[in-house]
Amino acid sequence: MLNQKFVIKLALLTLVVTIAAFLIHYERLSNTIRNVTEDLVFPTLTSQIEAIKRIKIVSATGSKTTGFTVIPDGKHWNIIEKGGYPARDSAIRETLLGLTELVYLERKTKDPNRHKKLSLRDLKIEGSQATQIILENNDGEIVVDAYFGKRVQNLSGGTPSVYFRQTNDPQTWLVRGELEVRGEILDWLSVVLLSIQRERILKATFNSPSEPTLVLSYNKDMERFDIQGLSKKREVRSRYRVLNVGTIPENLTLQDVRPAKLTPAPNLRSVEWETNDGLVVTLQLAKGKGADDRLWAHITAEAIDHAKDKVIKEAQQINSRTKGWEFWLGSDVIKRLNETSKSLTKEKSAD
Repeated sequence: MLNQKFVIKLALLTLVVTIAAFLIHYERLSNTIRNVTEDLVFPTLTSQIEAIKRIKIVSATGSKTTGFTVIPDGKHWNIIEKGGYPARDSAIRETLLGLTELVYLERKTKDPNRHKKLSLRDLKIEGSQATQIILENNDGEIVVDAYFGKRVQNLSGGTPSVYFRQTNDPQTWLVRGELEVRGEILDWLSVVLLSIQRERILKATFNSPSEPTLVLSYNKDMERFDIQGLSKKREVRSRYRVLNVGTIPENLTLQDVRPAKLTPAPNLRSVEWETNDGLVVTLQLAKGKGADDRLWAHITAEAIDHAKDKVIKEAQQINSRTKGWEFWLGSDVIKRLNETSKSLTKEKSAD
């Protein structure tokens, strides 16, 4: 039978061995973390950030390679392929910062036949899912030219990783960082055109020469939009559908944009939103010509006489985003804009 002294000595020895093992593991872990942290993917990029004058994003759609270019204009950046429409400052900032902070985690395959699994195949190959990021400086020199592929989330909630390779190097890597690779042009655009909460809307007037004017007003007590002047012989088909029309300006976003070149047509729908604090926003539609026959929106804003400075500033900000531009709002929004009193209501059923 074990005596008490032996048990105590055995426990102390176990504790010493455990502490020693922990210290060795901690030292190794610290060295690993330190080495990885110092091993930046783009070690000189931080010192060159101010000199970056062009960001090019290239991706593939089917067998076709597409790309767009972002360039600085004063304190902001514009997208060339959209006629110089402003890019989101946050997208620029997060991309550049994310690239500077990327660190190597693990060397992966250099076999091009295995790039598909990592979404790093050459963009010339049909079906490639890679995104290429190219940064150029003032002198036109390429500072970064790299492919980014599949993103790997950290299951413990830490920093995510992404598969990466230099464009002309088959060697792939798993790298860690908060970089969000934005391959779609909409991810770079300032897409929000209007953000007017329903509670502010005094009335929304939908005009069309071929249909009676549709006027909606927000009922705060019932938390819904009502159709003004609705005949007693008709009733609303769907409250949700009316709400869907009334809330168009709550989060009106663009799906495409270009410099304005069309003239709004009087035979197409126009809408005026008036808020209870003096903001008036007008949207008019113009039909494209030729192969692109989409309906493009022209948007203007003004503040009426009694409006406070906050509303005046809001109107100015809206105009700064929309003046000189026309916007494709997407099929769903166009459908909602073209709803009528007749389409939103039905004859009352007999009691």
